[in-house]
Amino acid sequence: MTALLALAAGLLWGVADFGGGALARRLPALTATGLADVAANGVYAMASHRGSAAVAAVLSSLYPVVTALMARGVFKERLRPVQAVGAGLAVAGTLLLAAT
Repeated sequence: MTALLALAAGLLWGVADFGGGALARRLPALTATGLADVAANGVYAMASHRGSAAVAAVLSSLYPVVTALMARGVFKERLRPVQAVGAGLAVAGTLLLAAT
């Protein structure tokens, strides 16, 4: 519910023109972020309800990796070596847990 309220507030804020329309230009990105958040929460709820809650929790803990990769893909940000190592270790740990 919080995500839906944040999405609605973002839409209303983005439509309002507070000098230059900078927020209105960012409306598609704000909308995509809100929808992705709602979808992620829904998928997590379904996964923990239908499958193993432990597996759903481990997979959902990878969200920082997804955030870093999206920042690289969308904003062309460079990952620091420690971030790349951390992402690799997180994925490796998830694979190890899945193998057991």
